[in-house]
Formats: sequence, structure tokens, C-alpha cells
Amino acid sequence: MGAIQSEADARSILGADVLGPEEVATAFGTPAKLLGDLPIPYSRQELQVAMSHGEMLVLRLDRAAADSSLTIQDLIRRYPQAFDARFLRKMGYQLKDEWGIELEPSAAVDTCTTGWALVRKAPIDSSCNLSYDEQEPRLRSYAEELGVAATAVRRRTAVEIAYDTVLYFAARNIRLLEKAWDWSSTRTIDGGYLNVGGFHPNGLQILSYSRAVRHGALGTCPTRQAAR
Repeated sequence: MGAIQSEADARSILGADVLGPEEVATAFGTPAKLLGDLPIPYSRQELQVAMSHGEMLVLRLDRAAADSSLTIQDLIRRYPQAFDARFLRKMGYQLKDEWGIELEPSAAVDTCTTGWALVRKAPIDSSCNLSYDEQEPRLRSYAEELGVAATAVRRRTAVEIAYDTVLYFAARNIRLLEKAWDWSSTRTIDGGYLNVGGFHPNGLQILSYSRAVRHGALGTCPTRQAAR
């Protein structure tokens, strides 16, 4: 079961849910010709299964054209309209009276790993209204549905959620996670976990909750990305 032969093959299956060199070049300024040699490490059958599970295929980068790291802070700088300014600084939350994503060290250093990734566009229904730890078995069950090893499926990091969502918005003018939040694997400095969502016209909200929190719109959007 070999990988597909071209990006065109992927688009014939997933259509607008392929965000490749052309979309990345438009969003982040990286010449598309520099990105075209990254092979798509998935077979036609894997992409068909991905389509049936509401997944998209995304080319993730760690850096943009001018060699700037694509961190959360850089994404905010590039697309300020895509982020809710109320949640960037001095916005209290459950664990801390004064907090904002721009105050988190990870927002300035974490980047995606360059390469193609499959990711579910909306949280797994059964992962919502569960605590962080209670969501973990749902990830394993999802891997079984896909017919892949449990170790192949994981949560997204916070920067991956922001990158994927901003790229889809820039390319398709569609707000993913408009009424939902994806709980990431990224820890905050005081032990919470970042979650991203609520992508209303005011922009994405980036929040942090302790692992015991649960609510009906907070779930997980699993991703798969082959090691380079």
C-alpha cells in the first residue's frame, strides 16, 4: 500500500480539504516551488478513510519565507484579525487571575514539524464533556476506527491547532472550530493545557484549563503526521 503519486491525486479525494504548497505560499509567503518536493506519505486508501472521518490534509511548516519561525506569536502578528485580542494578554482564567497566550513562553518558541499531516477538522463527538485524562481512551478508539496503531494518533500541539485553523481560514475563508475547542498537548507554565477554538468573527480564543475541566464543546481533534 504505497503512497499516492501526486498532490493532484490527494485533491481528487479530499478536494478543498487539501492545504498544500499553493495555499501555504499564499498564506505565509513561502514560494510554492520550494515546497513541492515534500512527498505525501499516505496511500489512496488512507486518504479515503480520512475523508470519511472528516479529516483534512495539511502541509505544515516550521518557518516562513523570511526564515521567521511560525510560532503562535508570529501567526498572531501575521493574522491579527484571526485572534481574539481579549485573550492575548491579561485575561484571567481558572488557574490564574492575569494570563494571556502572549505571556506563555511556548507561544514564542514552539513551531510545527514540517511535513504533511492528516487532522480531523472537528473534535471527536465522544471526546467532548470529558476531562483531559478521560479523553485519552477516545484517541485510542479513534485510531482503531482508522485502522492504524494507537501510537500514530495524537492530540495536536497548540501551535498546530493555530496553524491549521489560520491556514484553512486564509485559504478557504471558513472558520473551523467556530463552536468548539480543541484541547492540545501543550502545557502552560502553571500546569494547565492550552485549548484553541471559539473562532467567531472576533477571532480565535486561546485558553488554558486544568486537566479536570470538562464542557460540552471542549474535545480533541486528532492528528497524524509521519516522522521525517
